[in-house]
Amino acid sequence: MNEFESKKSLVLFAKSLFDRGYAVGSAGNMSVMLEDGTFLATPSGSSFGTLVEEDISHFDEEGVLLGGKLPTKEVPLHLACYATHPSMRAVVHLHSTYSTLLASCEGLSDGLPFDPFTPYYVMRVGEVGVLPYRMPGSELLAKDIEQRPQFSTYLMANHGILVCGSSLKEAVFAAEEFEESAKLWYLGQSLAIRYLREDEIEDLKPKK
Repeated sequence: MNEFESKKSLVLFAKSLFDRGYAVGSAGNMSVMLEDGTFLATPSGSSFGTLVEEDISHFDEEGVLLGGKLPTKEVPLHLACYATHPSMRAVVHLHSTYSTLLASCEGLSDGLPFDPFTPYYVMRVGEVGVLPYRMPGSELLAKDIEQRPQFSTYLMANHGILVCGSSLKEAVFAAEEFEESAKLWYLGQSLAIRYLREDEIEDLKPKK
């Protein structure tokens, strides 16, 4: 995807996420890798609801600004995702309600944060890496990502969700699926849920 198309996609997906309550205020950030190996990202302090193409940040693999406004302070985190996952071309970070609530729970560890009970969670998200709490913008988050290359989705303790995808569309859809699954998990805690059996989960996983 070229720079023009990528900027347009960032604006469209950002507005969609904002309008449906997945992002509020100036929370959250997204980025994409361009064909030339440089990156586009949402600017620092910007709202997904009012993002315009002219403001989108353009920077290189060293984080040097090439155009647009200053990028999100989470640039080191995004760059670590691309370096750790060479096949990925987009990163989405949200502070969505139920994902952040889940990320703030005690006792989480890498793997499945709750027992799956929908096939789409297994197919689109699966196991996640759990990152320790860090101050937003901390460069230590990059090292946390590098230590968990087997995951493409991460829960950031007391912070939110981070998803790496082969495209912006894939990353956004996975982030949405995680948020809705976390919502179902929360709403269903007092219900007699039929959870997926281990063999059913295995059948849903991508075949190697």
